[in-house]
Amino acid sequence: MIFTRVPKQPLIFIPGWNVRAEFLQNFAENFADYELYYFTPPPVTNGDAYQQAAGALQKFIEKKKITAPVLLGWSMGGQIALLYSEIYTPGNAVVLVNSAAVFSRDTEAQKSFHLACQRNFHGAARHFLRLMENSPDENLLLQKYFIDDKASALNYLRALQAADLTAVVRNSRYPLGILHACADKIIPFTEAEYLRNLRPDAAWQKIAGAKHCPFFSHCDKITNLLDEVAHG
Repeated sequence: MIFTRVPKQPLIFIPGWNVRAEFLQNFAENFADYELYYFTPPPVTNGDAYQQAAGALQKFIEKKKITAPVLLGWSMGGQIALLYSEIYTPGNAVVLVNSAAVFSRDTEAQKSFHLACQRNFHGAARHFLRLMENSPDENLLLQKYFIDDKASALNYLRALQAADLTAVVRNSRYPLGILHACADKIIPFTEAEYLRNLRPDAAWQKIAGAKHCPFFSHCDKITNLLDEVAHG
């Protein structure tokens, strides 16, 4: 008897602001049923960072000959996944982990953080980590993957503040999953409810008690939602 190996579903991780995607390799065993790829948005110091990141993702997919991947975007990475799917391949399934259609609703907080990054980039980054409310060991792990590029980080913040993907989400037709932690202090849970109102058919997972990086504590919930979106 000849057994035919069934190829695994490709899954591309897209990380949050100023973190290398390889951070998510620490959780790879939880996603063993998928063929895993890690995309870090490139440094961008001029122009629209989101548009350039989406273009870089398309080149990444072409170079690696990836077919019909699921895009898993954490935080800012979710917005890049949404924009990519709008511009390039609208059939891709997308899973959003603690992300948003619009980050700029709380404009004063965004402006304050942008100014803090301009004045003291490393101090602002430490404050950002404190808002995540991880354990000390978890923060040390995240810091290993932090990108020390102030100009690019500020440009991505500008893109984040300018982006409004409300229409992109509302008009999308691909399989979509939305997972959000109730205790996220960086992107409030109300942003997940806003996304859900735009796409009432989306697969949905609410996590009580989890913070901005639920990979540390709730990978099982993420994979359950991912399986639902990827395999219907």
